[in-house]
Parts: sequence; structure tokens; C-alpha cells
Amino acid sequence: MLLERSLMDDKRPPALRPTRRRWGVLLAGLALMVPAALALPAGAATGDPAELSPGPVNGGFEDAPVDGGIPGWSQRGGDLGGSVLVEDPVFAGERSLRFVDPEATRSYGLMSDPMTVQAGHSYQLSLQALVETGTPTVYVYFHDADGAELDVEFQHFSGQPVGEWSELVLDVTAPEGAATASVYLYSTIARVSTYYVDEVRLEHTHGPLDITDLGPAFYSPNVRLAEVDVLADGTPLAYVFSDGQPVSLNVVDLRTGELVDSHDMDGYSIAASVVVADDDSVYFSVRGPNDGTLWRYDPQTQEVERLAGRIAGESLLRSLVIEDGVLYGSTYPNAKVFSYDLTTGEIRDYGSMVDDGSAYAWGFDMVDGKLWVGTGTTPHLLELDPVTGTVTEMALPADVAEQADFITRVEQHGDLVLVSYSPAGAANTAVYDLTARRWLEPLEGVTGQWTADEADGRMLFTVDGTVRALDVATREVTDIGWESGDLAGELDGTNDLALVELGTEGLPGDSLVGIRVDGRVWRQHLGTGVGTVMTPGIVGAPATVHSVGHGGDGNVYFGAYLSSGVMARVDTSTGTLEQLSGPKQADSIVAHRNRTVVGTYPGAEFYVAQPNQQWEWGVSPTHLFSLGRGEHGQDRPLAMVSAGSRVAAGTIPNYGELGGALTLFNPANGKFEVHRNLVPDQSVTALAYRDGLIFGGTGIHGGLSTDPTQDEAELFVWDARRDRLVTHSVVAEGAEVIHALTFDRDGRLWGLASDGTLFQYDTATHDVVRSVKTPARASNDWGRLSELYLHPDGKLYGNADGRLFSFDPQTERFVTLVGDGARHSAVAPDGTIYLADETNVFSYRP
Repeated sequence: MLLERSLMDDKRPPALRPTRRRWGVLLAGLALMVPAALALPAGAATGDPAELSPGPVNGGFEDAPVDGGIPGWSQRGGDLGGSVLVEDPVFAGERSLRFVDPEATRSYGLMSDPMTVQAGHSYQLSLQALVETGTPTVYVYFHDADGAELDVEFQHFSGQPVGEWSELVLDVTAPEGAATASVYLYSTIARVSTYYVDEVRLEHTHGPLDITDLGPAFYSPNVRLAEVDVLADGTPLAYVFSDGQPVSLNVVDLRTGELVDSHDMDGYSIAASVVVADDDSVYFSVRGPNDGTLWRYDPQTQEVERLAGRIAGESLLRSLVIEDGVLYGSTYPNAKVFSYDLTTGEIRDYGSMVDDGSAYAWGFDMVDGKLWVGTGTTPHLLELDPVTGTVTEMALPADVAEQADFITRVEQHGDLVLVSYSPAGAANTAVYDLTARRWLEPLEGVTGQWTADEADGRMLFTVDGTVRALDVATREVTDIGWESGDLAGELDGTNDLALVELGTEGLPGDSLVGIRVDGRVWRQHLGTGVGTVMTPGIVGAPATVHSVGHGGDGNVYFGAYLSSGVMARVDTSTGTLEQLSGPKQADSIVAHRNRTVVGTYPGAEFYVAQPNQQWEWGVSPTHLFSLGRGEHGQDRPLAMVSAGSRVAAGTIPNYGELGGALTLFNPANGKFEVHRNLVPDQSVTALAYRDGLIFGGTGIHGGLSTDPTQDEAELFVWDARRDRLVTHSVVAEGAEVIHALTFDRDGRLWGLASDGTLFQYDTATHDVVRSVKTPARASNDWGRLSELYLHPDGKLYGNADGRLFSFDPQTERFVTLVGDGARHSAVAPDGTIYLADETNVFSYRP
């Protein structure tokens, strides 16, 4: 996070009143060794740090050795390593430092004399290095006036070119109480290194930044996983997980709607899977981060217990079932199945179910003593004998095998097994007859949620906006009168469906219970048709900020990640933050003239908000069109730019596929054209537009669960007037993603590559004319969490790898303003930068 924030004890949402903070760069570092305390040198300067050049003394190594030592520097660690001044090679002047660490079992370092710094101020350490072997590591140690160590920041500069000079840069901030800083040149244990160093400089960049915290961008319940159980004493409970920062487990009494217990799963943001055992214990897994951890909740003691982590070496527990005291689970990213003995805790790893690279084992159920496992991104249906471990593949219906990517659910009802798949066509649920051992006709329509149990032999399910019943014996599907009932308008957003005996006098027998994404719970009694809606006190949590962009109204908009359907808007005239309705996930946002265009996941759908209309998701913005996983194989609209009369969108393909697309569309009428694979097997990850030409950055990675076929990202040029590809080429050698593009005030195109290279591209000759190495590397395979834009002050600003930075195209000076947690940012017309960490929005005026 950008700033540490504590949760209030009463768990109510925090007030969104702006809070002013003064910031320096927030970088964290773990010291691998602690040198002796360094004293503040006598007569140290105490003037304005903006007017000081802290040093270090003899940073260019031009002073001649004195008594065998290097003036301004002293050796720390290692007996055999050494540093010596040499006259060749040098970067500048007459001498450089040759640094040698010949021991793989010892570390070696050279420490500079202390330099005066001011607490809370930010500095940039730069040096020139020429590597022969190994990896340079550079530390900056901070000490108080008595010489006691306060903090240390460092970086391993791996992957540097061999035999040529390159600049190494580390941005640091002096912590509270700091009086001095020292530079430490280092080679770690287990590394043998020889490199040359010249022109070491620690320069002041800026004082503490004046940044205002506007509060969480969005705050609401976000229920995507739930399970229902009736305790031994007859109490019907719903276990409701609300995703956010953090995800929470909420226990709701289904008779009264009362919230009887709640647990924040601190450090996690998304619920993954849940199952209830015969003794009413609840077993579940959460993710974000993905650590494959299994938890247990006891409804009697109301305690949560961690049972195991990294089960079967996997990251995600996708589905869980329990049979005869043993929990079985399916996993990602190796499509495994495991078992966990609920009594002994013994774990058995059955291994990957397929060997074709499918990452997901998803659809999962125990069917007549055998585990049925559905996979993705290549669909397979497999039968696993839990005793012998034997795996047998079952043939899927031909149309399912051809069109599906995932088998998402498997569930037995009597002698029928329902198998759902994605993406859906006209139908998405295949039906297998265990007695006849053959596939029947699929259920008509696109089904949603199913009940795990039956009432009077009927399984209930949602389909095409209503609820229907499947008679397991006769195979007949019938209406239950949902459209004419009390709850006809409450079905939207229902993420769990269950049949429950509520145990109330007025409503004996089964009731159908639905749990919605907004945390509300509806109940319809099957005997009387009486329907009620309850609003339990499920406390929402801040959703994760996922995207940022400008609206046609001049305001800045933020999109959410896997949310209940929210966005946020900053009124740039007042600086106020407002929560809006929105899609479940907005991947990109762009202004096109006076319209606001939003691209959403999944299926790469596009919406447009009309000017001067009240914001209401689905109305304004209204749906324009969908590319879709099936027809065009596109899933995530990562980049958009206004391109003349049309909008250009760059997309990431579907799971398991390579080859993104450039799509051009007219927001006025929704007409669009798709150009896929402009650069073969590469996604379109960044866009810029000028004078009829679209400039696109690509990434070598495709949809999830794919392996790249290409080695380097490229930049392409598309003529929007003639609808033709002009050229494409590699612009940053070795970079896997070009993740940001923008023009400076002189009309020069700049791009940011995944290896931190900022490059200038000549739009006339199609050549790279300048390249600047920076620490702004991409932290995502698609280059997400990065922006680059022109500021009114003439500099380029942006964010990448958690840092907010500025770059002067004239001087090529790169300065880190915020060192960690800056995930998204955009500039308003008045020069205010609005940035976000995982949950909160901040404003900063350079």
C-alpha cells in the first residue's frame, strides 16, 4: 500500500474525507549484512539539501590512493576480495574502481564515508558500472546523528551487459531521524563478481511530497462465493464470502437475516472454494495472494484455523468435495487433484490430470465413488479412482470438445451428471446418463447456478433470467412460476442457489435461497410461493483498483477488479471522489470527444456513456458490442485510444490462446472491425494516436495458460485512414512487453518497455533514436499497472513497477517520486495527478 491504514474496530466503512500526507519515496529493503555504525563526520554541512550535492567524497575515484587505501572509501567484508584504482577502463576522468570478489563463500563490499542528508527527503544514487562477471549490488545505509543504523535500501543489478558501461540507478528516501547516508558497493555470498565503477553520485531530487488521500475508490459487498448448511440443531446458515481488501467470511442466519459472525481474512482478497463437512465444519480456501492454503471454520467455537499451505505445491485450490472423512481438491496451475484426511491431516498428491499443459482442474465432484475432474484451458473430462489413483479420460460431446475452453462444474443428481462448460454457445450444460452411459441432449439455454440438492426429485437452476426445475427421474424441465412470483426482479446477480429447510412455523418444508453479489439474500418458499429479501449486515471492503482513464467530461475514472459492479470518478474541478455503478471489471477507460468509453472483462465488451446524461451502468454507459472469447478469441481490452472518428482498442486473447487484436470502432453506432495477429502471436498492450496513425505496443504473452512463441515485443504502426499495417519492429532488445506509449509536447513518441527502457521512436523514419535505461520495469506479463503521459510542465509522468516517476525528455533525467504502491495514475488538465494504490485514490500536484 502507498500508506499504512488501520481498520476501525467497529468495521464500518471509513469516511472519505481527504487526508493530507507528506511523502517521500516508499521503498523497502532487507539488509543482507549490517556494517559497523558510522559516525556523523565533524563539521558536516547542515544547509538546504536542495542546494547540496551530498557526494560521496571521491565518487569519481580521481583522488590518488593514500597509504594503500582509497580516499573516501573503506573495505567491509571478505578477506580475499579487493578494490583497486585503475586507469583503464574508465567512464570519465583518469581513474575508475576495479571491484573484485573472488570468493563464492564470502561476501565483499566497499563503503563510502558518510554524507549529510535530511530526513524525509529523496535522493537518487547513480553510478556507471562495467561488468566482467557477476552482479553488482548497491546499498544505501542511513544513520542518525549518533551513527546508529536506521534503514537500508538496496538493489541487485542482475542482467547488466557485459563489457560495456551502463548506468545503475537507485532512488532512496532518508527515513525519520536520518542525518547521514553511505553508499555500499557489494557482491553477495555465493556470487563471484568482477566489475568496474565510476562516477558514483548521490543527488537530492525532492523534499517530501504533499499528497492528499481521497479515500477508497469503491466500497461495497462483493459476494462471489457462498455455501449453505443446516446445523445439527436445525439452524440454517449461509457462509458468505465478500471479496475485497481483505476478503471476509460472513455467517448469516437464514431464518432472520442476522449476521451472527464475521472474519476478515487479512492479507487475502478473493474467495476461492468452500465445502461443508458432515460435522458442520467449513473448509475453504482464499487467494490473492495465491498460496494454495486450506482453512477450517468451526461454527460452534466461531474460530478460523489454518490447516495447510501450498498443498501439492500448487497456488490455487479451485474446487473442494468431501467424501467419507476425506477432503478432495482440484488445483491451479498444474491441474492437479489432492486429498486431505480430515482426521490425520495426511495429504496425497494425485499429480496432474493431463499432460497437455492445461492449468486448471475446475469442474469437480464425487460420482459413484469416483472423482470426475474437468479441466481448462483445454477441456477434458476425467475419472479418477481415489483409491488406486488411476485416471481414465471420458469422451466429451463433440460440440463441447470443439467450442469449450473450460469444464467449470460437475455435479451428480441421481443417475444424471451435469457438466457445465465455458464459453457458452446456445447452451452450456451437457447431461450424462450414468445408467445408459451416454450423453443426452444438453439443457436448453445458458444455465447459471444450480441447487446441489433436490426437492421432490427436482433440481432447480437459473437459466436465461428465470428459475426452472429439472425432474431427475423424467428428465423434464418445467417452470416454477418465477416470473409471476414475488421475487421476479431479484434474480440478477445471484451467485449461489440452495434448497434449505428454514425450520420456521410459517414456512415449513423447502425454500429456495439465493445469495447475491451485493450481499442480499432472497428466499422463496416452494409450497406457498411467498418470497422475501433480507439484507444481512455484511460489511463491504474496498475493492481493488484495476484501471484508470479519462472521461469525455474531463474527469478521471477508475475501474475495479472482480467487483460487485462499481467504478469511481474524480471531479477534477473540485478534487472530490465519487463511487459509481459499473461493470464487474473495467480493464480500460478512454475519452472520445465528449463520450466516455469503457472496455470490460470478460469477453472484451465495450460500453459508452453519452454526454450530459446521468451515469447509470447499462443505460449510460450503454453496451456497444462484444468481441467475445468464441467469435474473435479476445478477452481483455487492455488499452484504448481515441483515434480520429473512431476508438482503437488493444486486447489480450482468450485463455489458452495467442494473438491479440487491434479493434477500431465507432462509439456512435457500435460498428467495429477486428485486426488480429498484426504481430504474430503477440497481444496488443499499449496504444497512441497522431495524424491518422495508430502506434501499438505488443507483448509476447497471450491469454492465461499459454507459452509465448516469440522472444521480443514490437511496436507496430497502423494507418487508420487506409486500414493497413505500415510496419512493425523490435524497439527494445530483449523486452517482452511495450506497455506504455505517449507523445511529448514536441510531438515525439516515447514508449516504455518491460525492461525499464524509455525510448523515443521517430514516427517518420520508424527508427528508435534514443533509449534511456530506467528502473521502471513492468511487473506484469501484459504490462498492466503502468501508465505514461505528458504533464503540463513539459515532463512525462507515469507509473510502473509500483513507482510514480517523472522524466524530462530534454535532459533525460528520470526521478522516482513514489517508490512503491503506485499502481495507476492519470493527469488532470490542471496538472493534478490522481494516483491509486490497491484500494485508495490520492492527488498530487507537482
